[in-house]
Amino acid sequence: MGVGAEFDLAEEFRFQPVQPTTLKERIALQIRQAIIKSDLRPGSRIVESKLAKQMNVAQTTVREAIQELESQGFVVKYVNRESVVRKFTVEDLAKLFRLRLELEGLAMELAHSNIRDNSRDALCRCIDQMRQSARDGSIADFYYFDLEFHRQLWALTNNEFVERALTSLTVGPLAFVLVGVPLPLPVDYEQVAEDHSDLVNALEGGTPAAARKLLETKLRHWNNIQMRALTQVDLT
Repeated sequence: MGVGAEFDLAEEFRFQPVQPTTLKERIALQIRQAIIKSDLRPGSRIVESKLAKQMNVAQTTVREAIQELESQGFVVKYVNRESVVRKFTVEDLAKLFRLRLELEGLAMELAHSNIRDNSRDALCRCIDQMRQSARDGSIADFYYFDLEFHRQLWALTNNEFVERALTSLTVGPLAFVLVGVPLPLPVDYEQVAEDHSDLVNALEGGTPAAARKLLETKLRHWNNIQMRALTQVDLT
């Protein structure tokens, strides 16, 4: 098999949920899923020694997994203390969104110059999966592919610092919203997928500034929906 064929195969399966290959990633996945499913609520303690005993793994491996989750914004680790599931207030989320809006707008501008056929196809595959998830009523899968779309967009910046910053600004708060807000939201999820298709079209035409403006408009709209839902629930 040639190099081109290997690349195509990787692209084809890159966006499917797969079992992580390392022990650290498997541990991180279990904790992350427990947080998203509300088995671990915001503010819950995560004791490394207890978790290592339950999973029958070394405590150092658990520590590495928690460090990964901390970098993604899921947990907070205190010096000489256990970790806790990250807890946000509505005010925290508003501040984080303002940063995300600025930084992802920049990402859209940078990506505009780097869009290629293969990267367009990768984005469109995520959108197709979002459409299908919306039709199936699988909201968890919808959000998974929504996040994958944005990760692909961030990768198009060719700036790893932008990618890292957006990961920490987006992934943890998104998980907190999914825990705190009754799902599904009163929106047309298929239309949300089409909104992402509009973003791909903007990357391929017009100007970087116009593409940025479109993304910011759609982000503000979606954030307003989520924030209205959050203000109606008890986050304590």
